[in-house]
Amino acid sequence: MRGRPGLGNLEDVQRWALVVRRIDRARGRRWWLVVPAALVVAVAAGVVSTDPVGYGVPFWPFLSRDDRDDLRVMESVTGVARAERDPARVPLAVAADGVEVLESHLHPPNGAVWMRVRYRVHDGVRCREVMVLGDRVQVTSRRVDC
Repeated sequence: MRGRPGLGNLEDVQRWALVVRRIDRARGRRWWLVVPAALVVAVAAGVVSTDPVGYGVPFWPFLSRDDRDDLRVMESVTGVARAERDPARVPLAVAADGVEVLESHLHPPNGAVWMRVRYRVHDGVRCREVMVLGDRVQVTSRRVDC
């Protein structure tokens, strides 16, 4: 009598199944959000680092030694503008504070004054256009070529 050919202890196993771990698809899709967000942050940091004082972020990763001098001058201009209370007298007061005023225009209807100033920084000379706006004494500026 011949025995049935079998697989030893596995003779009674009906079905074999291969178990495969499923990959979490949500984790694979996250890079679609992370990569563009990182790109936006990198571009914004590059733009801000060109003029951190003008963009209002004068702190460590963006601020150089010349930018610190730039910030000191702009704080001085802001202090003078707040002390004077009259925008028409701001260019003379700023010039007395050691900043050279190259050009200035008074805009009488709203009490604003526009100035182009030049001052010394650690590595040379910088120029800025400064706008002092009326009653609330809001000062905005941007770096320009001399």
